[in-house]
Order: sequence, then C-alpha cells, then structure tokens
Amino acid sequence: MRKVNKFLTGRGAIFNSVPTNSKEALQHGNALAYGKDSNYPVGTSECFNVEISGGCGCSCFVIGKNECKEPAELYGQIRKGERDSELKHYKEDENKELDNAVKNRIKEKIRSKGL
Repeated sequence: MRKVNKFLTGRGAIFNSVPTNSKEALQHGNALAYGKDSNYPVGTSECFNVEISGGCGCSCFVIGKNECKEPAELYGQIRKGERDSELKHYKEDENKELDNAVKNRIKEKIRSKGL
C-alpha cells in the first residue's frame, strides 16, 4: 500500500475519500491502478472514480459539468425523496434537468409541511 497524493493504493483504496474535482479524480484513478494487487485499468473516468468512492449525488462535480452518464437514476431518487439529505448541499449549476428535479422536490417538501 502506497499513497498517491492523498489517495491510498492497493487494498487501502477502500478508505479513499470521494474525488471532488477533475484533478482529484485523475489522482484517485492513478492510485487505483497502481500496484501489483490492483485490478483497475489506467484511465478510468471521472464518473467511475466518484461512483466507486460512493460520491454519486447532488454535489457530484461530474453532474455539475453535465457529464453524468446515468443521471436518470439520480433524478428518480430525488423525486422519491431518497436524496433529501443532500438537497441542502446542492448548488444550482448548468444541468437544467437536475435543477428541475431538485427544485420540484424542495417545493413538495415545503407543501407537505404546510409552509
């Protein structure tokens, strides 16, 4: 096990934090691919690196860049209320479909509380 910038390699990679930008995603991917016990290829995508770290959600930088490959699942989770804990951390961005899903969910929460 070795450290590549702030990310652990090999078996320690399960303790890595979620990449929050393109540079960290590249570093995370390099850490995953490094070492004799690695099963990950070089050149994994930003989306893969965020997803495998458990970072998919409203604050994912890949969604904010409109580069999410499977956003429909996230939108469905927002509409059902499964991502309510993330809504307060959500920042509006250029992704209009996600913006609308988040805004509609917030309106539903307000209506249901009678505010």
